[in-house]
Amino acid sequence: MRRLALAALVVLAFPASALADHTQESISQDDQFLLYSSTATVSRTLGTLRSLGVDRVRITVKWSAIAPDPSNAQRPAGFDATNPAAYPASGWAPYDRVVELAKAHGIAVQFNVTAPGPVWAMRSGAPIYWATVDWAPDSASFAQFVDAVGTRYSGTYAGLPRVSSWSIWNEPNQPAWLAPQSYPGAAVSAWLYRLIVQAGFTGLYASGHTLGSDTILIGELAPEGYEQPGRLLAMTPMVFMRALYCVDRHFHRLRGVAASRVGCPTTGSARSFVKANLGLFSATGFAHHPYYLFFPPNHGASNPDYVPLANLHRLESGLDRAFRTYGVHGHLPIYITEYGYQTNPPDPTQRVTTAEQAVYINQADYLAWRNPRVRSVAQFLLRDSPPNTNLSPSDPQYWDSFQTGLEFVNGRHKPAYAAYRMPIWIPAFHGRRAFVWGQVRPAFAGATALIQWARRHGRWRTLAHVRTVDRFIAARVRLPGTGLVRIKWGRLMSRAVAVR
Repeated sequence: MRRLALAALVVLAFPASALADHTQESISQDDQFLLYSSTATVSRTLGTLRSLGVDRVRITVKWSAIAPDPSNAQRPAGFDATNPAAYPASGWAPYDRVVELAKAHGIAVQFNVTAPGPVWAMRSGAPIYWATVDWAPDSASFAQFVDAVGTRYSGTYAGLPRVSSWSIWNEPNQPAWLAPQSYPGAAVSAWLYRLIVQAGFTGLYASGHTLGSDTILIGELAPEGYEQPGRLLAMTPMVFMRALYCVDRHFHRLRGVAASRVGCPTTGSARSFVKANLGLFSATGFAHHPYYLFFPPNHGASNPDYVPLANLHRLESGLDRAFRTYGVHGHLPIYITEYGYQTNPPDPTQRVTTAEQAVYINQADYLAWRNPRVRSVAQFLLRDSPPNTNLSPSDPQYWDSFQTGLEFVNGRHKPAYAAYRMPIWIPAFHGRRAFVWGQVRPAFAGATALIQWARRHGRWRTLAHVRTVDRFIAARVRLPGTGLVRIKWGRLMSRAVAVR
C-alpha cells in the first residue's frame, strides 16, 4: 500500500517555459442577459460569469440600436454624429449599465461595433428588406458613430468607465451582417470591410483609443460559406481574407480588372497599400469564430477555404503570406471571440449531446492553449436561446436560434457548466503515465490545484499538487491503474475523465 501511494504521488510537471507562453483571456457573450434584461438580471448574470472565471464579456454594439431615427432613409438634419449627446439617451442606457456593472463585478468589456445600422447610412438598392440595414454602409458615417461610442466610453465622459477592447464589425463574410457579399469575380464585402476597418480605426483614434492603450481587433469572421458568388450568400473566410488583403489564391497582389473589382489599387507600390490600410496590418489581432457545430474540435474541414478550429493554421498562414506579400514582418495574434456547440436536447435537429458538449469545449480550450498565437477563447452563450414559439415546432425555423449555452432556457445547468469552469483534457498516455492539461478559470494566478485519481466507484486519491501558470495546469502524472482522473481546487471539480 505504501509503495503504491508513493508511486501515485510522483509528478513530472512541465516547466513554466513549456506552458503556453502568453496569457489567454476567457471571453463570454450573452447579449440577451447582459443588454436586454432587467438590471437585476444583468448583475446576476455578471456574477455568474465571474464565478465561472470569465475575464471579459463581449458586447454587440448595434449601430441602429443607438442611432436616431434608424428606419428613415434620410439622415437627421443637423445631426452631429460624433457627439454622444446628439444620440437618444435611451439608446446608450443598456451599454452604460453593462460597463458600470461589469466594472463592479471585476469583469472587463469588449465592444464589437457593428451592423445593423441606420437605413440612412446605407446605400439604397437592397433586394430584400432585412438587408436594408447592412447594405453597403457608408464608411464615413460609421467612423463618426465609432467616434461617438469611443468618446462616451473613453473614461472621461459622464463618469462612465473606459472600454479598452474593441472589435470592428461582426462576421463581415455573412450577409446578415454585411451585404452585398459577392458578384461573379468580385468579393464586394471584402472591399466594403476594408473601408469599414479604416473607418473604425479613424473613429477610435479620434476618440482617444489607440493601439498603444487599447486592443483593436479586425476580422470576426464566420468559419464557413458558399463557393458560388451571391449578393446574399455567405463567403468562405479564406476567400474573404485574400480579397481583403488584395491578393489572389497564390498570394500575389491583384492587378488590373481583378483588383478593381474588389476596390484594390491597380497600380502602386506595396508600401503605398500598407500605408493606405494601416488597420489591416497594425491591428492588435485578427478575431475569428471557428465553429464546426456538428464535429469535434479536432475535426478538420476538407474545403481548404473553411476555417474551423482544427484548421486555424489556414487563417494564420494566409495572414502571414499576405503580410509577406507587402513586405510586412510579424504575425497577427488570433482572438477567438465566439465559439460553442449547440446541443440536443433541447434542439432535436442537432447532433451533439449535452455530454459531448462538455467534452468538446474542453478539447477546444486545450487546442487553443497549444497554439501560441491564440490570445483568447470564447463561450457563446451562457444560457440557451429559446425557440421561436410563434411558429410550430415542425417548422424548420422553430429552432433557428442558438442552443450553445452552458444552461438550458430554465437555468438548469448542462454538464458543460462545470466543464467550462474547470476544463480538463488528457491528450496522451504513455504506459502508466498521462499528460493532464487543465485550467482553473476562477482561480488566482499561482493557485495550487490537485490532480486526483479513482477507480470507478472508488475513493479519490491525490496524485499531485500542481501550481497553476496563468490558471493553467500541465503535468505528467503516474497512474496507479485504470480509472478516472479529475482536477480539484477547493470545492470545485472538473469532469472526470476515464483513463486506461
